[in-house]
Amino acid sequence: MLSPHLTPIKPDAPQTEPVDEPSLERLEALPADPREQALSPNVALSTRDLLQAFARFMETDIAFGDATEDTVRAYYREVKLWVQWCLAQGTDPARAVRGDIEEYRRQLREGGLSVATRSHKLSIVRRFYDAAVRHDLMAANPASGVRGGKDLTPPEERVVALTENALARLLAALPGGDLKATRDRAIISLMAIHGLRRVEAHRLDHEHVTWPDSEVDFESAPARLLVHGKGKKQRTIYLRRDTWRALRVYIEAKVKKGLPLTGALFVAVGNFAGGNRLSRNGLNLVVDRYLEPLALKRDGVSCHALRHTHATEAVKNGVPIEHLRDEMGHAHIETTSRYVRAVGRLKNNPANFIGPGPSFGEDE
Repeated sequence: MLSPHLTPIKPDAPQTEPVDEPSLERLEALPADPREQALSPNVALSTRDLLQAFARFMETDIAFGDATEDTVRAYYREVKLWVQWCLAQGTDPARAVRGDIEEYRRQLREGGLSVATRSHKLSIVRRFYDAAVRHDLMAANPASGVRGGKDLTPPEERVVALTENALARLLAALPGGDLKATRDRAIISLMAIHGLRRVEAHRLDHEHVTWPDSEVDFESAPARLLVHGKGKKQRTIYLRRDTWRALRVYIEAKVKKGLPLTGALFVAVGNFAGGNRLSRNGLNLVVDRYLEPLALKRDGVSCHALRHTHATEAVKNGVPIEHLRDEMGHAHIETTSRYVRAVGRLKNNPANFIGPGPSFGEDE
């Protein structure tokens, strides 16, 4: 429950968030989206051919030709970074060799990027050259076999979540009142209590909200959200009374400000971006703004940590794993089972089953 009797944290001005990308020189020769055909003349024709082949590859091969716009943008963003890096190194992307890919990997690693992030970036570089091979522009893929590294950490040890006490402190400190405060409370409540991914909160529209039939019959016909997850998958999330109240109060605040109740549910608030859909980086800023004053902010603790917290707390309190899988939108129950293992390892620590430990003096 949201606790109104505790002193709320007042949101302050948003700060610029660092982007998890290598530091590369900005080259205006490359367009923001390589699907644009009007490349500057100082970009080699062979590079143009690669980009056009990749555009066709994206249309037909990625997600069987049905990739979401988010996926498409992410692929193009990584391809642009790779081409920029090549040009900054004096390398023609069309003549890159395995050694160039390995050097790119080395710089990504030295830039502090995780194995998962490096692997993601290199997998898209491989797909970029797969397209070139597919269209007979290259004989072989220079990125073939170049991996981002090996992470031997068990999946359950990669779960970063807040404790039950920390979650309670966070929810209790969320303010109400104005449009921005009620928006922030609704966002964090949905992520922490219902396990929404950052991108799912970002994609929510008013049309995805179904109001309850009545407050009296809320338990039998509660408010619900149609959540658009990964790979165009959809699932229904049934809201609790308190999370529904947080969302309803925010919607009412939008009405008072004269904002439309169609399209984007969570919007930016301010003189310049007011009314536009809140970006994913904006969602990070919202969450971090409340974690930091409570000394809960650390590496790995942001939007996705709230989703992990939802899962671990649900497991601790006995939710059946198949219901948690459905709530979180996991395609495979093995993904959900890491939360069961994470909770089980802590609860069943073998050291706690051993007799008395070392003794200490009274002054120690």
